[in-house]
Amino acid sequence: MSCYYRQYEDTTVTIPKYSVESSAGITYYDIKVRVGNVDWFVERRYRDFAQLHDKLVEDISISKKLLPPKKLVGNKQPAFLEQRREQLETYLQELLIYFRNELPRLLAEFLDFNKYDIIYLLQDLAKLFHESGDALLSAKKEYSFSALEIYAISERLTLPCPPSNEQGGKLDFSHVLDFCTQLESLVVTPVKDNATFVQDYNTVDVPIGRSNIIPNRLSFNLNAFRNLRTLKFSALSTENIVDIELLKPTLQTICVHNTTITHINQVLLCDNLHKNCDVPSLLPDPAASNSEDALLNTDAWNELSELDLTGNLLTQIDGSVRTAPKLRRLILEQNRIRTIQNLAELPHLQLLSLSGNLIADCIDWHLCMGNLVTLKLAQNKIKSISGLRKLLSLVNLDLSCNLIEELDEVDNVANLPLLETLCLTGNPLAGSVDYRPRVLARFHERAAEISLDNEPGTQQELDTALVLSALLKSKQRQQNK
Repeated sequence: MSCYYRQYEDTTVTIPKYSVESSAGITYYDIKVRVGNVDWFVERRYRDFAQLHDKLVEDISISKKLLPPKKLVGNKQPAFLEQRREQLETYLQELLIYFRNELPRLLAEFLDFNKYDIIYLLQDLAKLFHESGDALLSAKKEYSFSALEIYAISERLTLPCPPSNEQGGKLDFSHVLDFCTQLESLVVTPVKDNATFVQDYNTVDVPIGRSNIIPNRLSFNLNAFRNLRTLKFSALSTENIVDIELLKPTLQTICVHNTTITHINQVLLCDNLHKNCDVPSLLPDPAASNSEDALLNTDAWNELSELDLTGNLLTQIDGSVRTAPKLRRLILEQNRIRTIQNLAELPHLQLLSLSGNLIADCIDWHLCMGNLVTLKLAQNKIKSISGLRKLLSLVNLDLSCNLIEELDEVDNVANLPLLETLCLTGNPLAGSVDYRPRVLARFHERAAEISLDNEPGTQQELDTALVLSALLKSKQRQQNK
């Protein structure tokens, strides 16, 4: 991202080409702005130049003769347009020399500095928050920033002093800082107001607009956001964060969606150079003399209760989840997970959602998730659920759209004492004759308490289930003899 304030000596403006729109006959001049290693293109008509010049003459008293005059006859001839291109390029270069240390807002906006430059972009944000910040915060203490805006805020904190036109007034950076410190929920996306970033930015390095700035290559800190409770990243990796320590004492929810991350440690240990090493247990050691010291670990997320990593490329639940020992909700939908591990040290976990993964087996899951209340396993490849038979605290179970064929599989969960909702729709089993009463029959006296596929049993279904239940009990007594 550019910073004209620091790199004005390494800034150039050229007009490499022009184009004529064939249908309307309008000529556009393609302006290239380069600040250090950052460059971008801006398309302007001669009329735009004339309007800029009139305002500069009025506000700053530059010479009227600086801009080449308008020509009414022969202004579409290639030779004239080439001459005009050179004259306009010279005009912009002379303005850059005239305003060497600091660009006026009129010129900065004409050249799109407010889209790609740290100072001028933040001045736009400062104006917005000065005028509408209270209204935005009163409606909801959540705001969505682009990666470029977050990077600008992070970099602005390192500048030795602000430009003169930023001191005081509605463009002052303090309005941005004040707004950021009051936020409780932060949303970060590659670009702003563009729904296509979900498909584009998480697979390839897509530059912003007509610049060479790539969101996924911007590293930033979040030090300006001191009171966050929720952090949401969409189509942008959390590995862009270089220092997340300040957020750990307050952050309660992390959501990272639509990225190419393959491991949870890319989120929970995003700024740790040793993220791929084994993570030690953070649970209190009963043998320790002072259990309060057991969680004094720089990587611990002591307040984190919800982790939502839907729509990524996760292949496993790695040991980094141990750094969040108070986690209550773990949502890992739409990933590529095949096995369950490292959950035994999450004693507070109540909801686990693994819908849309590649899980085929669930063997003795009670050993690692004994206190689970809600388990979502829709859209996997599960055929047998025998490994769920001892999840005694389970209340809600979603097994829809799997490969369960046998009715006897229901017996594995029918004896769970607290189970209230069960979803089996989309399995081969659900297509059988009298599917609902036959499933409800497996719950015997509790059939009326069960919601099957989001619907309680009808009276007719319950009556049929009662008869089938009696037959099942009779069959079981005969087998016991």
